[in-house]
Amino acid sequence: MHPLPTHALPRRLDDPFHPVLPARASGMLARDGGHSIHWEDAGDPGLMPVILCHGGPGGANAPARRRFYDPTKFRVVQFDQRGCGQSAPTGLLAGNSLQATITDMEAIREMLGIERWIVAGGSWGSVVAIAYAEAHPERCLGVNLTCTWLVRPQDVHWWFQGVRTMFPELWEAFAALVPAEERADLRRAYARRILENNDPAEADRFAHQLHVYENGFMAFDSPLAEAEPERGARYGRIFAHYAIHNFFVEGTQLLDEAPRIAHLPVEMVVGRYDCCCTPDNSYDLAARLPRANLVVVPGGGHSSMEPAMAQEVARAPGRLRDRILAAGEWK
Repeated sequence: MHPLPTHALPRRLDDPFHPVLPARASGMLARDGGHSIHWEDAGDPGLMPVILCHGGPGGANAPARRRFYDPTKFRVVQFDQRGCGQSAPTGLLAGNSLQATITDMEAIREMLGIERWIVAGGSWGSVVAIAYAEAHPERCLGVNLTCTWLVRPQDVHWWFQGVRTMFPELWEAFAALVPAEERADLRRAYARRILENNDPAEADRFAHQLHVYENGFMAFDSPLAEAEPERGARYGRIFAHYAIHNFFVEGTQLLDEAPRIAHLPVEMVVGRYDCCCTPDNSYDLAARLPRANLVVVPGGGHSSMEPAMAQEVARAPGRLRDRILAAGEWK
């Protein structure tokens, strides 16, 4: 007896997720500096296109993220950012920046022959989505953001220092690896030990610890398994590279350039208790965007996979699509 295909299985009445169908096409796109970008294209080419920007910096594309998008309504494009996931070479930092990622997205759009698309992302992915939309508003149908991060100085300070307010024991374990006199600036202390260390094993230890620290305040529920040291080291190295370069964003740049996307419909979801990308990030951006709809989830944290967040994150793409269609902005 053959098992039913995923899309044919019965669903719970409270299941917010859509079926994850296989990618229709995938490949590697050669780029400058020796980088090759892995991409996937899932769904009917005639459907409304959306490009999903993964988190990090240092994360990876996950087909499971397509579960928030109805495959009968959306064509979903995904890619691994430079040095991440299946993109090659793994972990390459040279030529690796937010601005390079934006040019990679444009190259993917042109390669696939897409004129305009929805740009979507959560956490670090929201930074990528906002920066792309502000650079290329003419290529955007709308913007879908989950757990927005603006990487302003206060947001970066919160990530490295302020988290102690909510997770003191986690922060103390993170800070304990560096001398007391350096703990007032853990961003630089960790970046120096990860990126300038002559001992690769020691650099990997700090990079992995950075990843462990981040995972500690990402979710309400305990993770199913501990982070793998090798994966954590790869993640932490790219994260440190971006962090020491202020994530390639100038101060309040994402807010300052928000008028460039003021005409676009924007859907935003954030958890009330998001301790990674605190709700003021979403609130402050929404205040600059006349067509933004912000949903603050009362029992939500940072993880969009947890029940409280999943329900709202899964509703947002459909709302955005309906708004785009109602305004006659899509064929």
